[in-house]
Amino acid sequence: MKFELMHPADQLVLLMDRIYHHGMTTTSGGNLSIRDENGDVWITPKGIDKGTLTRQDIVRVRADGEVVGIHEPSSELPFHQDIYRKRPDIRAVVHAHPPCLVGFSLARIIPNTFLTPNTRLVCGDVAMAAYEVPGSVALGANIAKEFLRGVNCVMLENHGVVCGGPDIFTAFMRFETLENAARLQLDANAIGTLRPLT
Repeated sequence: MKFELMHPADQLVLLMDRIYHHGMTTTSGGNLSIRDENGDVWITPKGIDKGTLTRQDIVRVRADGEVVGIHEPSSELPFHQDIYRKRPDIRAVVHAHPPCLVGFSLARIIPNTFLTPNTRLVCGDVAMAAYEVPGSVALGANIAKEFLRGVNCVMLENHGVVCGGPDIFTAFMRFETLENAARLQLDANAIGTLRPLT
């Protein structure tokens, strides 16, 4: 499948389906977006079951602010837009609440990305954004500030994680890889002493 040739709405539905059915978010949790070459943002809707999304549910927010679709855009649209404004190289954003990463965010700990060979290559540096109310302008500012430092994965205190990329598949790969790293770290700690790579 040529993923990059799919319509933005179809890309969002496919990956949200994967995230939801792999237990990496809840019915009401998380949002994905893609910024197209026109500057329009395609985003998952507000208040719709994440396990049942269809192409018709995806919302298009034009560069001039006009909303096109049968639903309202995600309430967290502002932080997606903030990231796109501050990082023109980012064309897609994945935000969800995978259990292990949420657990790490509750403890205010960033998973060790040096435990397996590929994690660091895929995720790079990981930052932690200070807590603010979900959907607030202040939360968007905190997240965008971390992305402005050049990182592509930002954990949110007591909330979840946001990953960006040049396309939605890369953003998803970073998201999935970081959650996997968190799970492996918990498993390894339960067995014995961690031995990170240099």
